[in-house]
Amino acid sequence: MTPINTFQYAGIFESHITICTKSLATLQRFQRFCQQLKVKCLLIELPSGVTRTQPMSASYHRGTLTQVWTEAQHLAQQMWLAGFQVIRVKIEAMVYNQDIPIQDGEVWQHRATNYFEFHIRALLSKEINLEALRQNCAESGAHLSVNAFKLSINGQQHQRFITLRVYQRGLRSAQARFQDLLTSLRAKQILLVQPQQEYTVYDSNLGLDAGWSM
Repeated sequence: MTPINTFQYAGIFESHITICTKSLATLQRFQRFCQQLKVKCLLIELPSGVTRTQPMSASYHRGTLTQVWTEAQHLAQQMWLAGFQVIRVKIEAMVYNQDIPIQDGEVWQHRATNYFEFHIRALLSKEINLEALRQNCAESGAHLSVNAFKLSINGQQHQRFITLRVYQRGLRSAQARFQDLLTSLRAKQILLVQPQQEYTVYDSNLGLDAGWSM
């Protein structure tokens, strides 16, 4: 279904195509297929939720939402034709793209299913109490996940991704919540790198993260 949207959010986007896989052989074949398509392959594992293991592609695009949606659907079709079961197509606009709602009062003009999504990578020592970190994130409305392909950095550190989703708010309010989260984590001496700020403008399966982010 083509996204019906008043706004095109022209600029840079990131797309994710998520598949369902129940075997290591299928996952390995998906990794190889992503390499052929020249897109990144992720294996996101959630600590809770209905769909806790989510293999997906990640790729960057430039243009309008309509153009990027067409490119993402082409990627998804290639995966279908290769025998993979596609269960989500997701498109995220960078927050400096055109048309992003800045103030809370602008949000009503956009689709109710849009949401801001902030990611930060946490570099953790072996001694870290993951349950305490998870609870600390939850108090700020954030969630932990991991890319299983890049769990360990070296013998002394491992990493987790911390995600904060903000619904029905403009960019300024959403960024303020993200900054509060960062302040809370840094106060606990958590090393944070590579913050990402995105605005999800198309998500074909909003329920996929049920039990984790909702």
